Amino acid sequence: MPRLSWTMEQRATVKRYMLLTTLFAVAGVALGVFLAASGNAGGWVVLGMCLCIWAACVLFVGSVRRDQP
Repeated sequence: MPRLSWTMEQRATVKRYMLLTTLFAVAGVALGVFLAASGNAGGWVVLGMCLCIWAACVLFVGSVRRDQP
């Protein structure tokens, strides 16, 4: 039995979620850089957390996308 591919709505939702996570990641990176530049050690933590969460999201969506025909 053949598997169906994603519908246009599902692809649009994935693109919207990726755009939203990218915007939050950019804002988090900017905040982390600002905090690190101002001498706050927590800036590095914020920077690392934002990048790790964004990378995990990209890897998850990429693996789901590859599993679809």
